[in-house]
Amino acid sequence: MSEDIDDEVEFTDEDIGEIFNTITKDGVYTRAEIVKVTCPACGEAFLGTKRHAGGFIVGHKAYHEFVNEEDVLIQSMGGA
Repeated sequence: MSEDIDDEVEFTDEDIGEIFNTITKDGVYTRAEIVKVTCPACGEAFLGTKRHAGGFIVGHKAYHEFVNEEDVLIQSMGGA
């Protein structure tokens, strides 16, 4: 396992699969694995810890659902 890292570290694809102890403003995460996730709808990607990747996935999904609902609402009202 690698040494402790903090919030300021920038990861690269070479870090994928590495496991770190992470010290953040929120607390200490032990055995935090570095992963890369990509949105199948738009291709936007995130590289970081699993914990932060989860936030990216949930937030990104909510964004796409909002945009899709907005389009349906506009069309149902006879707009654009």
